Amino acid sequence: MSYEPRNFIYTRWDGTQNALAIDADELFDEIRDSLLYHGDVSAALKKLMSDGFRDRRGNRTAGLKDMVERLAQRRREILSQHDPSGILQEISDALETIVQQEQEAIDYRLSELADKGDSASQSAKDELSSKGLELATMGGDPASRIQALRNYDFVSPEAAQAFEELLESVSQQLLDSFFHSMKQGLQSQGDESLARTREMLADLNSLLSNYREGKDTGAEFSAFMEKWGDNFPPGIGSVEELLDFLTAQMRATSAMFNSLSPEQRRELMDLAQTLLGDMDLGWQISQLGENLAPFMGPGSPRYGFYGDQPMGLGEAPEVFSELGELSDLEAFLRQVSSPADLAEVDLEQLEKTLGKGAREALERLAEVAAALEKEGLIATEDSKLTLTPKGMRRIGESALSELFSKGEEARLGDHALTKSGVGHDLEYDTKRYEFGDPFNLSINRTIRNALLRSGAQVPIKVIPDDFEIEKTERLARASTVLLLDLSLSMPLRDNFLTAKKVAMALHALIASKYPKDFLSIVGFSEVARRIEPRELPEVSWDYVYGTNMEHALLMAREILRSQEGHKQIIMITDGEPTAHIQPHGDVFFSYPSSPETIEATLKEVMRCTREDIRINTFVLDATRELKKFMERFASINKGRVFYTDPDNLGKFVLVDFLANRSKVV
Repeated sequence: MSYEPRNFIYTRWDGTQNALAIDADELFDEIRDSLLYHGDVSAALKKLMSDGFRDRRGNRTAGLKDMVERLAQRRREILSQHDPSGILQEISDALETIVQQEQEAIDYRLSELADKGDSASQSAKDELSSKGLELATMGGDPASRIQALRNYDFVSPEAAQAFEELLESVSQQLLDSFFHSMKQGLQSQGDESLARTREMLADLNSLLSNYREGKDTGAEFSAFMEKWGDNFPPGIGSVEELLDFLTAQMRATSAMFNSLSPEQRRELMDLAQTLLGDMDLGWQISQLGENLAPFMGPGSPRYGFYGDQPMGLGEAPEVFSELGELSDLEAFLRQVSSPADLAEVDLEQLEKTLGKGAREALERLAEVAAALEKEGLIATEDSKLTLTPKGMRRIGESALSELFSKGEEARLGDHALTKSGVGHDLEYDTKRYEFGDPFNLSINRTIRNALLRSGAQVPIKVIPDDFEIEKTERLARASTVLLLDLSLSMPLRDNFLTAKKVAMALHALIASKYPKDFLSIVGFSEVARRIEPRELPEVSWDYVYGTNMEHALLMAREILRSQEGHKQIIMITDGEPTAHIQPHGDVFFSYPSSPETIEATLKEVMRCTREDIRINTFVLDATRELKKFMERFASINKGRVFYTDPDNLGKFVLVDFLANRSKVV
């Protein structure tokens, strides 16, 4: 293996270097298309959070969609692994073993008494046979067997001990199923521990009952946590947080019961009532359920397990608790609508479930809006995220750069004006002085010419041939109205986003390269309306039918009437005219296009032509009927028609605009 040395740059640590630092410009480029398409900053950020993003170095930040899928995959793994019927089967098997052990002890004693014929032996035989019959007629479900064995006088000391151990184990597991993650204070079922458990539940029910009634429980909560806080996980600082913890436990328990068959559910409930009732805990647990019910929300889920690994009662709380955490986290992430919502995510739980990388990704996603606001690209106005003027300029410049990069002939540098003339605004370019030119001397260029001519010497001798002057911009002005089709067909044919990018790019081009030019934007569908440039990022298509070119052309003509210089209309559309304004002001719509609409539209084209307004039209997805109409359209106005597609639309529009602009004198 060959080793290739790398070049590194070392700088002093100042606390700002962070491998996970967010580049606001990169983020803004990521949301640009989404922002333009939906016209909504919040919707664009929501999509970014859903999809994630990749920085210029190729590092990818996972999105919420990835995390939701990983949570769903983990849930599928659990469901495909376990079989919850084992919860009762394990207990049934243990009881069956105890009964068999006791029956073997009875059979052994009977064999010992078999050869004895005295009355005492016969009495003992009868008693043992009665016990055997009692064992044989015990109920088959765990609750019935446990109740019967509690009243049974064991012959086998080993069976009796095994039964007591089973009772303690099952009782503990049942308590764990109700109070998962509270094991520290519930590990033993001795008399003292049970008394403390009953006391804790009584205090807990009192606290929750008072909270439900709207009483001030601040002092009571503090006293409760001081006395019983060791039984709960750290970080619970209010009654609300305590409720969140308890309802999560109760939902997991309910999900465990719901995921059993009706018969298994009944047997487990009977078993819980039998054991917890005997410990005088049943009533307190029932009260706890009533106190938590108003805060439980929708019904607990029923999980469809399809695995073959039996799940014992001891491991069930862990399994159902994890399933509940997965479901809660997945449901929350699916409902996230803004980066601010992510502050509610339990990052420790996320890291525990999906790993450190998921936590770091979520932290980055949560910082997205703040980074964009800090950079001045978006702002919050009346609790709503909006695009700032800086953000709008950034979108326009980005769209302009993207569209020009699609063709060598579309480079900005190729479209300078062909003539320069007398004026007051500098072009920031120079030329050799010629007789008759304004004497706007460029000192730097003139001295440079003198030095190149005579070499470095002092004093510098300047002659007229060294003179270089600063050129001034021509005072010619172009006035443009962009007509943007906003009818429903534009998004349906995937033309809307590209058309909107073109509008943003054209605005950016004129604002930066031709600041004295005039640009107005008119959107049209059923009717036309004027769009201010600052409104353009939020413009969306109209959920109406109709392509009213006539109204759009009329509005453009009225706008240009008050403007000076070369006047032109640029129209982007994907359909023939299907609507026009009637004399009494109502909108007439017909599809296919009616002769009345065609004639009304062409009359407006004639009016534009008479007022010396050139119309260049860029047509997407042209049909035969649309081409026939555009031939009549162009023959009247003598403007040009371009049949193109979304990939080439921007290049065509901008190159054509620049070509026409260069002819303005």
